[in-house]
Amino acid sequence: MRADLRKRPMRLGPEARRARGRLPARPGGRTNRPGSSAVRAGRVVRVGRRQDAGTILVLTLGYVLIALMLAIVVTDVSTVYLARRSLASAADGAALAAAQSVDEMAIYTSTGNLQQLPLAEVAATVAQYQSDADPSGRMMLTAQLLDPTTVRVTGTRTVDLPVVTILGIGPVTVTASADAQSLVRLPAP
Repeated sequence: MRADLRKRPMRLGPEARRARGRLPARPGGRTNRPGSSAVRAGRVVRVGRRQDAGTILVLTLGYVLIALMLAIVVTDVSTVYLARRSLASAADGAALAAAQSVDEMAIYTSTGNLQQLPLAEVAATVAQYQSDADPSGRMMLTAQLLDPTTVRVTGTRTVDLPVVTILGIGPVTVTASADAQSLVRLPAP
């Protein structure tokens, strides 16, 4: 007797089968399930879900647009940052090279104690450093003596933005400067 009960499926009434979608809705009747069909005046009409159609597509397109704009901003900002960083490094190296370009002839031919180191050919040293550091010629380094022992090197570089150039936004010019000083230490008495 028990084996017989397990094999036979339970029979549902017509209203329960309509609620589960196994029986079509009555003509002119409504169903409670979203997305189900109802027959009205000889036509099949979809009930529910109509007002939500396409909202996921709009949300997805919005999120893709936001992610694309973030990628553009990150790409262009990182390009400018890296160009500024390399320019600052080159200006610092050129300033140190210029501060170390001491006029040895003036030191060896002087007859008294030197209070400051004479710097020689600062502009030539910076130009040589620039050609060694950036053979492409994209950066421009200029040197000036602030006082007889201090050199200031200022660098400029024009950076083309990789993505925003398509929109007509022009290149950005970055600048960096560095100072270096050569000191004379008097011998201890």
